[in-house]
Formats: sequence, structure tokens, C-alpha cells
Amino acid sequence: MNWEILLSCIFAAFLLLCLSDQQVDYSVKGCNQTRFFTSGYEYSNGAITAYIMRNCCSDEIAVEKSGSIYKIIEKDEDGKICRCNCMSTVEIRNVENENFKVVFIDFAGGEKVLKNLKGEFCGWSTYATCSSDADCVAGGCSGQVCMGKGEDVVMTCEWRDCYDAKKYGMVCGCFNGRCQWAQS
Repeated sequence: MNWEILLSCIFAAFLLLCLSDQQVDYSVKGCNQTRFFTSGYEYSNGAITAYIMRNCCSDEIAVEKSGSIYKIIEKDEDGKICRCNCMSTVEIRNVENENFKVVFIDFAGGEKVLKNLKGEFCGWSTYATCSSDADCVAGGCSGQVCMGKGEDVVMTCEWRDCYDAKKYGMVCGCFNGRCQWAQS
């Protein structure tokens, strides 16, 4: 075999490896049937925990890194998209520094820059129809969901500081005919 060709192939493979996007250590959890949530991310101890609202029938969630941008990409391979959304948690590990941007790209190619949820209330609302505050209640295992009385919401039970409505001055009530969180 010609050594020049072999060395050229090795160099080309090395160059391709160097120029390709960096490998990302990540995992995707859950797709519960909630309809509304605050999308965003939290950063702690070298890890990003991103919360995304995605289509229930999307085929895959992938993460790619390009420079200092982490792209969370919702993929649909089979063309079967549902009329429902669900919340997923994407954990990105081994983040080298805090100077990054997190972007969610939905199945249609729409891009949304996710904001850091640190220091912000992260409860969510179902926007159930209501006529008075008495029609709305704070529910969920941690009281983070503003929902209509009698409404059934399925979720994982967990506590996060950003669920503390009192701490952030939030109240669950009927605003503009919908059960939702608002500043008290």
C-alpha cells in the first residue's frame, strides 16, 4: 500500500474528527402529559438541566454542541405529530464552563433560546376556564401547578426551590377567565 495515501487518509480522518461537533453526554427524561410549563434551564456543578415543552409524538430528542452553544433538537422522522405537548427534562453533563447558550429547536425547525431559571418562579398553569378565584387551586405534589378545581394533572413528584409561590410573590387565581399564576 502506498504510504502517502495511508497518511492522507489518516490526516483526513483526524481533521474530520477535529472539525466535527463535540460529543455531548446527556440524557432525556419523561414526557408527562402536562400542557404548560416554563421552558428554560438551570446550571449547577457542571451540569445543565433543561426543561422543554415538546410534541408528544416527536421521535427523538438529541443534543449537539457547537462551540459554546448547546442545541436541544426535537426530531420527527415518521411525520406523525400529535395535538398534544409534554414536558421533558434534558440533563447535559460535563459542561466545561458557564459561558454557554442553550437553544431548543422544535420538530418544525423553530428555534427558541432558553433562559436561565435561576432566581425565577417556575411553577406552571393549566389555564383552565374559570369565573372566579374559587374555581382555581394550587396543586401538584409541590403546589407548583395552578389548575382548575377538579382538574386531574399527572406529573412526577419533586421539589425545586423555584416552585415556592410565596417566595416569588405569586398567587394562583382566575385572571382573564383562566386559572394561572400571577404576581400578588
